[in-house]
Order: sequence, then structure tokens, then C-alpha cells
Amino acid sequence: MVRPGDTLYMIAWEAGLDYRQVADWNDLVAPYRITRGKGIRLSPPGGSKVAALSGEKSVSTTMTDEVVSNASGPTVIKSNTSGQEDRISDWLWPATGPIIQHFTGKNGNNGVDISGRKGTHIRAAADGVVVYAGSGLRGYGQLLIIQHNDVFLSAYAHNQALLVREGATVSGGQTVAEMGDTEAESSRLHFEIRRDGKPVNPLNYLPDQSP
Repeated sequence: MVRPGDTLYMIAWEAGLDYRQVADWNDLVAPYRITRGKGIRLSPPGGSKVAALSGEKSVSTTMTDEVVSNASGPTVIKSNTSGQEDRISDWLWPATGPIIQHFTGKNGNNGVDISGRKGTHIRAAADGVVVYAGSGLRGYGQLLIIQHNDVFLSAYAHNQALLVREGATVSGGQTVAEMGDTEAESSRLHFEIRRDGKPVNPLNYLPDQSP
């Protein structure tokens, strides 16, 4: 059931699904407002898998994009491109430091972990809109999720402080959080990129250099 603080993006992220599919299965349209106490379907109509969320949850765009605002929910980026995959050509490293855990994919590490000191600035990896800011996903600590376009989202976990709110429009390179160790063994940034809801190796997208 939808609990206080839940968002469609957070629920889709936890389930490893494309938020657009989840929205479609639940007849939701931007800005994807969900109602506390209701179930969220995580499979096409006719299926039986519906979310029953507990208090603890497991764990260059050549932007011809249109930014759609709504006072009752976060800003949502809608792509105007047709017949062409959305791309981001200017990904940036979100933090400086050694990689202490690499992407392993399914049932492993869904991103990369970058070590650093508490308080180190965490930067948005590309232009986008903050679609989640909170600590509702177990294992991520203080977490930000940024939507870059219809295809790509990125996540920034284990922060000691979040410096932007849900609905904020951010620029690539903008400081959005401070590195911490919330729900982590040491101070680090856990960084993920998801493409169509699925984790992908961030090193395949970030510039070919050490952070």
C-alpha cells in the first residue's frame, strides 16, 4: 500500500521497473500523483502482482524536451523527440574519489560506489528534475533520484545531507547533496544510472577518466 513519502518513481525504482510502465498500468498521468493507502499495480492489468509496500523497503540529451510543471506534484520532463532514442552526451562524474565497488548487475551492485570524506560535494551527473528526495528505500540511506529524460534516471545514495527538494530543476554539475555514510559501512556515494527502469553500468556512460 502507498505510504507517506512514497512516489511513483521510488516504487518503480525499488521494483526495477520503468516508471512509465507502472504509470500506464495504474492509469496515472504526469505528475503521477499516488494516493496514500492504495495499492500500486506492478504488472499489466490482468496480472496479480500488486505492490504491498511495508514500512521498510528493500532494497547531449539534445534536449528538445518540454518541461511540464504542476503545482501539486514534481516537474516532469517529457520528450518531444519521435522515433529516436533519448540520449545524454554530457554525463559528468557526480563525485571525486576512488571507486571501491563496481557495477555487477542483477542481484549484485546496481551502480558504483565512490569513496570520499563526509561532506564532499555530490553533483548532478546531468541536467534534470529531482523526482525523489528522502530515506524511504532501505539500503540507500539519504537518497536523491533525478530524472534526466524519458529514458534515463540517476540515483545518489548514502548522503549525509540533501541540498535539493523534490520538484527542483537541476543542472549538470550542480551540487545536490553532501557525501555521508547513511546505511553504508563507510563514507561513500553509491551512484546508479537506470535506462528504461533497468540498472546499467555507469562507467559505460561517464567520461572515460578517473573521477
